[in-house]
Formats: sequence, structure tokens, C-alpha cells
Amino acid sequence: MTTRIPEPAVSRRTLVRSAATVWGAVGTVLSLRAMLWFRASERNVFWMVFIALLIGFLKGHFVFSKLAQKNIRRIFELAPHKEKVCIFAFQAALSYLLVIGMIMLGLLLRFSPIPREYLAIVYLAIGIGLLYASVQYWLAAGT
Repeated sequence: MTTRIPEPAVSRRTLVRSAATVWGAVGTVLSLRAMLWFRASERNVFWMVFIALLIGFLKGHFVFSKLAQKNIRRIFELAPHKEKVCIFAFQAALSYLLVIGMIMLGLLLRFSPIPREYLAIVYLAIGIGLLYASVQYWLAAGT
């Protein structure tokens, strides 16, 4: 007799909400870290913040939103014969490797000698892009 391990299965809408939550949470953390670094800077950072916001909105609109739409389609096309799918499928399997790579790159940058206000531009741009694209998930989830 084989014991079957239960799969943590949820509806596709829950998967989309999970993705929205993760993208939004990561975007928020990156943006807050960047703003703390800007605040600690002794320089006038107005233009740095402006540039980061501009890059973030452009990246969110032209890159991250496209990825979100692709991921939303993938989620709704998952296992059409099943009502529920594994909670960890909110991202494609290969995307988990990309996430690990991005975390490692973020750590390398954070511990590099690059001044924090310059890193803050990158962190804020990515954070804003992720927040912008997370809206796509919330809209698709119907909330």
C-alpha cells in the first residue's frame, strides 16, 4: 500500500493572489530599503529618487507587467483537468532559479563598496516595477 502525500492545492485565483502578494511584498521591501538609504544620504537625492521612479514605472510597464500577464495566462492554463493546483505553482519552476539568482545579486550588491544612494536607485526602480506589475495580478484575481 502506498501512502500519498497530500499536495497543498488551491484554486487558480488563490495562485494569482499569491503571486500578487509576493510581487507586492518584495516590491515594498526593496522600495522601503531604498528610501532608508536615500534618507541616510548626505547628498541631495531628489534627482536620484526621480530617476529611480521613472525607471521603475517604465520597467514595470514594459517588462514586469508583460511577465505578470504571461504568468497569469500560465496559471489559468495549468492542469485543466484539475480544479485545484499546487500552491507553489504561482511561479514557473525555472522562475524559482531566477529568484534565487536575484537574491544572490542583491546580497552581493548590498555588501559591495558601491555607495548606498546609488544602490538605492536600483532597489527603488526594481521595487516600483514589481509593485506596478503586481496590480496586474490583483486585477486578474478579480479583487
